[in-house]
Amino acid sequence: MKKPLLIPLIASSVLLGCQDSKQTSSESNQQVDQVSEQKVTVAKWVGKYQGTTSCMGCISRCEECPGMAVDLVLDQDKTYTLKRESLSGHNEIETIQGHFRFSNPDQSKIELMQVKTRNLIYVDLDQQLLEILEDQTGHIYNSEDDFILEKNI
Repeated sequence: MKKPLLIPLIASSVLLGCQDSKQTSSESNQQVDQVSEQKVTVAKWVGKYQGTTSCMGCISRCEECPGMAVDLVLDQDKTYTLKRESLSGHNEIETIQGHFRFSNPDQSKIELMQVKTRNLIYVDLDQQLLEILEDQTGHIYNSEDDFILEKNI
């Protein structure tokens, strides 16, 4: 009488044990999928850049002018925050937020939308810096060191 009772008991425990392992397997697959979705590759140009440039009216640094502090944050979703502050104290801090686009296929030039002047930027990923380009031509300024924004790491 003990044998007929043991066989169904063993069979049911084996079946229940197999079901639990299948559920655990599917749960671990779901966790792996969630982790892989969270791993997003961040572009190398994303980050905060800072520098001191010449004033808005100048094409190079003047001795009597302390220049302008520039902070630029580039985000993964191609949005930016630009803060420009005249270090002479003549103007208020200018803060602009908007979108940017790459103006060439190799993504080495950025155009800040909603910015009227000094909105063209060269991206140097090797040196981890940005260089502000001339508005009219898109070329590097003659005094290029006055228009460099370095990435904060």
